[in-house]
Amino acid sequence: MLTLHNTDYATSGLERCYCILLILNVVILGEECTKYNTIHGERYIGPVVSMVTMVGPQQCVKECLARPADCGGVNYGKTHFLCEIVTDINETEPATEYFRIRLDDVTGNQTACQSCLSGEKCVKLSSKKTHCVQDRDGPVDCTAIHGLSSYLPSGLYTIKLPILGHVTAVCEMEIDGGGWTIFQRRMDGSEDFYRTWADYKDGFGNLTSEFWLGNEKLHYLLSQGTYELRMDMSDFRNETRYVKYSSISVGNEASKYVISLSGFSGNAGDCFTSRHSINNMKFTTKDQDNDANSGNCAVQFQSGWWHNSCHCSNPNGLYLAGETSIFADGITYDPWLTQYYSLKTIQLMVRRVV
Repeated sequence: MLTLHNTDYATSGLERCYCILLILNVVILGEECTKYNTIHGERYIGPVVSMVTMVGPQQCVKECLARPADCGGVNYGKTHFLCEIVTDINETEPATEYFRIRLDDVTGNQTACQSCLSGEKCVKLSSKKTHCVQDRDGPVDCTAIHGLSSYLPSGLYTIKLPILGHVTAVCEMEIDGGGWTIFQRRMDGSEDFYRTWADYKDGFGNLTSEFWLGNEKLHYLLSQGTYELRMDMSDFRNETRYVKYSSISVGNEASKYVISLSGFSGNAGDCFTSRHSINNMKFTTKDQDNDANSGNCAVQFQSGWWHNSCHCSNPNGLYLAGETSIFADGITYDPWLTQYYSLKTIQLMVRRVV
């Protein structure tokens, strides 16, 4: 039988209905059940590997069990009937409209699905036999995920890129209409951004704090259509600015990840396509000098970036926390607070134009 563990002693109408449906499922259909815990007001950070919209919690559990290699637990959004399947259940976050369910074990008819691999779904045919089939292609970016439901929260999701396959991405679902895939974030100085070419190619950092997604991932992400760029900044007075570009592309490694940008807008001056423009610049790191300077800008200003000769903004610079006497080494944006102020936060993200 199914065992339902609830940390709340009060049972809502939704939960009572849920329990009745589960019991009927056992009695009428003869299916055995799975033991799991229900924790209200929380969701697993994930990443979310698959999403199903407009289903009840019972079907959400079934959708997870049908993907045994990827099923660690589910997040269920009660208000908008959102089912999020997660593999990693080690970390949680507060989420008022959610409850999370940990799938501790799989019993009964579900044992027939245990041969399914990651990315496969177990389906039952009319003959009662089960087969593992390739799950539908995953979303290609956070724009596609946002298109499934505008109520999905910001956080970690699995997307499927050309050549590279499934990768974990950070999605911003609220700012400027949502659907943004974040590829860089600075917030506390916890990560070293003075890195090698290989580091910037593959990506580094912690996706829940400071990170660089990776130039290879960024290239294949942007190869899927027309994308726009947005960069959000804040200072230590908690004032904010942003800049946007209506078009961005990044070449492959053979091109040294050359960047193309156009279509500036925002409430801070233009750094990326005006003075020390990064448009048509190659990426430079401390061990690969591809900038227009006689020296290596990445070494001089301790940051991997699309340096020109050298920069108007240094998003990957040192975390110097506010005003500084050191010229341009910090996380700077010259048109806003000059090269002698290192920003508190900065975030770069892209969104497919659909």
